[in-house]
Amino acid sequence: MKRKKIQKLAAHVLALASAAVLCLGGGTFTTADVVRASSSVSGVAAVSNMPDDFAKGVDISAVIALEKSGASFSRLDGTTGDIFDILSEAGVNYVRIRIWNNPYDSQPPYKGYGAGNCDLYNAKVLGKRATDAGMKVLIDFHYSDFWADPEKQFAPKDWADYNLAYKKGAVYNFTYQSLQELMDYGVNVGMVQIGNETNSTMSGVGGIYDGVWDFSSGVAELMQQGCYAVDDINRTYGRSILKVLHFTDLLENGKWYAECMAKQGVDYDVFATSFYPMWHGSTSDLASTLTYIAQKYDKKVMVAETAYPFTYDNADSQGNNIGDESGMVCSDYSVSVDGQAQALRDVFAAVAKVNESKWGYGIGAFYWEPEWIAVDSSTWGTYGSGWASSSSGNYERLYTSSVQFYSDYDGGSTWDNMTLFDNTGKAMKSLYVFNDISGASAQAVQDSGE
Repeated sequence: MKRKKIQKLAAHVLALASAAVLCLGGGTFTTADVVRASSSVSGVAAVSNMPDDFAKGVDISAVIALEKSGASFSRLDGTTGDIFDILSEAGVNYVRIRIWNNPYDSQPPYKGYGAGNCDLYNAKVLGKRATDAGMKVLIDFHYSDFWADPEKQFAPKDWADYNLAYKKGAVYNFTYQSLQELMDYGVNVGMVQIGNETNSTMSGVGGIYDGVWDFSSGVAELMQQGCYAVDDINRTYGRSILKVLHFTDLLENGKWYAECMAKQGVDYDVFATSFYPMWHGSTSDLASTLTYIAQKYDKKVMVAETAYPFTYDNADSQGNNIGDESGMVCSDYSVSVDGQAQALRDVFAAVAKVNESKWGYGIGAFYWEPEWIAVDSSTWGTYGSGWASSSSGNYERLYTSSVQFYSDYDGGSTWDNMTLFDNTGKAMKSLYVFNDISGASAQAVQDSGE
């Protein structure tokens, strides 16, 4: 950029920062914050209380499917590059990758269920790319063949007839063997998530299926088997990989989940939560709840998933998770790139605030699928670049009489207004929050001669 353009941008950011009021805790910008914001690409202020190893992460599990579908990515100045390099330059130091056991139809032509077709091989390729770019990797085991969340936690096809004892062995073996392959492939695994949004149910066991919601009917036992597998990997490879449990509905039930884990005696390291400001509430409440859990239960804490929309516009024919203001339960931030950047910054700040009272226990946050831009509809089913393919409904029919949660048609991106890249794959200012919260210079904003 030319000098006048840089000066004009800096002056504009400085003016905005001077007038802005932060949502976190009702605080306002200090003079130091304003000075930092004036050199901030995203326009947000730096965050204090972040240890050097604080995870500034993203989940980009679908990126290979998107690349096969024609997506490419570029920096803020328009120069193209490998997405892992672009992310690293923007300050990302951790990547989260989901693993489904067998996300493919059981009958020829064995079509993938979509959403990245996130099997172990996909994780190995993505994990190695992240490692080569200098990042650590969080492996997210769903213990399902497709999406697992508070609404559904179907067991993998191969485990459909297993009783609890067999499922315990299956969880241990799948976790250990998958991690063994990842480690031997050269993936720098730093954390392992034992289940995904396991609010009292996991892999066909627990509340949704038996009405027992305190994890005592087998869910805690399954979690512990996953933790045992990580312990054994650590012994085998001389590592200290952290064991993560992942929940949602933090403000309503997070303290109770932590209490249940303590009562059930699950030996884990990190209490993780999903926290989307537009659905879950204020980041000040996020900070206070995570601080409580860290102090009372002596667990590290983090946000495993977060995101915020930059527009209500839809870039493809697939409806989005948030299509208008009716989808916004909380509206502390504008639906804009600036609002998105501030929301992300405040989530990081909330986790870092835990370190004011218990240093090293607020360990980071991950933005969910910042690259899931819209691609041509002809690729959705072929490469698994949409949220679900027509074959995913076949998996659900193994457990339900109708397709309620998955699909019997090839769907597209439900997330294209929540990404940190625009519809062309060009990085937006909000991507550079990862650098800006550390007060780091943005390596990726190169002189484009404009």
